[in-house]
Amino acid sequence: MAMESGKMMRDKLVDTSVLVAEVTGAAPLAEKLGAAEAARAVERALARAERSVQAFAGTRLPADTGRLMASFPRSDGAAQAANDMIKRISQLPPVSGINLAVRVVLHASSTPGQGLDSSDLEMALGLLPFAASGQILVSNEAVSQFSEGMRANLNSSTQLSVNTGGLDMPLLELQPGNLQALNSRGPLTVPPPQPSFMPSSRPRPVSNTAPDSETARMRLLLRYHGASMLVSEHRPVLLAGREEANDLVITDRRASRQHARIEWRHGRFILIDSSTNGTYLLDDQGVEVLLKRGECELPLHGRIGFGYSPLEVGCEPMVFDVGERQ
Repeated sequence: MAMESGKMMRDKLVDTSVLVAEVTGAAPLAEKLGAAEAARAVERALARAERSVQAFAGTRLPADTGRLMASFPRSDGAAQAANDMIKRISQLPPVSGINLAVRVVLHASSTPGQGLDSSDLEMALGLLPFAASGQILVSNEAVSQFSEGMRANLNSSTQLSVNTGGLDMPLLELQPGNLQALNSRGPLTVPPPQPSFMPSSRPRPVSNTAPDSETARMRLLLRYHGASMLVSEHRPVLLAGREEANDLVITDRRASRQHARIEWRHGRFILIDSSTNGTYLLDDQGVEVLLKRGECELPLHGRIGFGYSPLEVGCEPMVFDVGERQ
């Protein structure tokens, strides 16, 4: 097996949950366009899936071609990532009339409170063939780690009992949809180092206060190169960078492949830098902030430069506005 689980898992992973995903639809595409073109389409889909893993604090693990495996600190994060990748891949345009999709299985450590080991990963892989295209199946071990809010997303009418490796395994289905609204803890994120600010810059601190109903109606409108995008509780994460798999593809060479992301977090919009050259934030009062491996809350209006200042002559920054959804 390409993942070489025995060699990789001499020591247990610290994470307790695992996600295994497989792109579906490649076979008819290969028949129509050939294996090489189908492989390229699958890699594009997996690149989108990897963005989902990164957005919810997952760590990608080696896996066979056409598959993605990742570990997470908690099952809630794995569920959020699974839900997000299904939506991201469903938004890919058809390739020669054929739509690619993904099927996902979530599993967790068989020993409560302990990290994953090779048997847990092998079990997750063994459960994958039982998932249909576009479906998220969840083992009892993963469900036991779910928060109360996440459990509300389980489809009680879909309960499977499958046999893998001689063991009977009950599986539940997680319904893809707006998991963010039901998961009271929000998406998992790795707290970055404190941001580096330009002199006299005073961005608003990031708050963890839960939103009221009015705040939850807020949306962030982004405009870049003539295109418009929205971030809200219905689409809580946007990734930006030079790589084509990002939601927002930055054309400037100073931008990193995976430059930054914007998260809807408790009714607020948080800009998080993960780049080499930093992310510049300019508000409508003319105050500019330089983020380097840090984060800050977005003001109501402003501009963002990915590796360059929005004040630079000849550059095209991203313009944003925070307002209420109609």
